[in-house]
Amino acid sequence: MTSPDTAIQSLLQRSPITITDEAAMQQLGSELSKLLPRGSLVTLSGELGAGKSVLVRSTIHGFGYRGRVKSPTYTLIETYSVPETNHEYSGLQLAHLDLYRLTDPDELEYLGFDDVLSNHDVVFIEWPEQGADRLPEAALHVTISYGEGDTRQVSFSDPAENA
Repeated sequence: MTSPDTAIQSLLQRSPITITDEAAMQQLGSELSKLLPRGSLVTLSGELGAGKSVLVRSTIHGFGYRGRVKSPTYTLIETYSVPETNHEYSGLQLAHLDLYRLTDPDELEYLGFDDVLSNHDVVFIEWPEQGADRLPEAALHVTISYGEGDTRQVSFSDPAENA
């Protein structure tokens, strides 16, 4: 079995990945769910509509969550529990945050950000720039940019390597 660090390293080496359509983004999210160990914090950057929420939604479904995965654009935080019937990821607690509407990083305290981090196994944060230095170091950073035509370029980086 491949270790989580080795699996993520293989993803980093493939970066950037050209995504041709939404189905390809969903496939990438499904693959990402198999690579992220418990305790992962994943940050995602990119322009509005680039596909950040699509990638997170498909990753959450890849973990075995079968319900509706809503974009946290207005609620700022959405949480999900993988049912106990999914043996590999049984009971996994997931959180998806969208900080686009944050006006000050100190607002994270009022949102219960520290509780979200400590009570969830995998946390996804869109627009981490809005959290500034209030965010802990991510295990993986994803940047999605527009490519030629309708394509997207998905790049993965290890924030620890850039520190």
